[in-house]
Amino acid sequence: MNFLIKLSLILVLLVSTSFKIDRIDFRDGMYNNVCKDLKNNVLVYFIFVDSKATSPWTEFDIQSTLDSMELAIRWIEEQAKSNDIQLNIISDYFIGLEYATVRKNLPYETVMNSATTPSFNKGLDALSKWADNIARTVGSEVNIVDKDGIPEIRNPRNKERLAAHLRDEKQVESIALLYMVNNYYRNDISLPVNHLDTEDIEFAIVSYKYPAVIAQNILSLFGAADLSGTLYRRNEKKIRLAAEYFPEDIMQDVYAKSLSDLTIGELTQYLIGWKTHLDPKYHTLLTDNIINY
Repeated sequence: MNFLIKLSLILVLLVSTSFKIDRIDFRDGMYNNVCKDLKNNVLVYFIFVDSKATSPWTEFDIQSTLDSMELAIRWIEEQAKSNDIQLNIISDYFIGLEYATVRKNLPYETVMNSATTPSFNKGLDALSKWADNIARTVGSEVNIVDKDGIPEIRNPRNKERLAAHLRDEKQVESIALLYMVNNYYRNDISLPVNHLDTEDIEFAIVSYKYPAVIAQNILSLFGAADLSGTLYRRNEKKIRLAAEYFPEDIMQDVYAKSLSDLTIGELTQYLIGWKTHLDPKYHTLLTDNIINY
């Protein structure tokens, strides 16, 4: 998977007319927006999305993905417990009648192409609008119960308002929105969006139903930094260093890997709010270069 991702990035750069390299600081993703620190009561909310370019979500696919979701969530809770962190993850999901999903085509068929066409910044903006449109569909169908003296958010019309409704309904502070697309039989990426700024709320697009991939994207929304080569981690020296320091960390390339072989390392624990201090030797991994092309 790393090779395919890097090859795609090179091809994008070759056809680009210009690009610039900016510094990224993963600490910008800490304590942000609707995903604060990963403690206490947290809601993880899944939305199943179909498109003409992805495999259809069958009843079997949805059920097996729900099983993977449960494994991912329980693993994170177990990791929290082993580190003396109070964490209770509530899971919920949107599916219409008879396993109906939300149908919305990605801007450029795949997550990778959508994120990088015509540029990385514009691609992320387009994906954020795509997510808003899906949230509007979900918001028009969620069951909103009247509560005495509490103003309800009627028909949430974007992901921010949907998150606000879910926060009120579930009585939680932090909400992770995961948009599930069925790329099980094709090569694509999963991607957190808006997790490094405060201009819009964060969400993740998840391409595969592997429990480790789901767990990784949940952690990304709460501030965890990629440790292998991705759209957000590009510095080859730092990628090699991360592999040396944290070879079994959940934020490495976990495609098709078992959760039982993975851990949440010190850097990831620091970024998701489980540790207050970080060994200085890991500080170089807090930053990277991101290409805005």
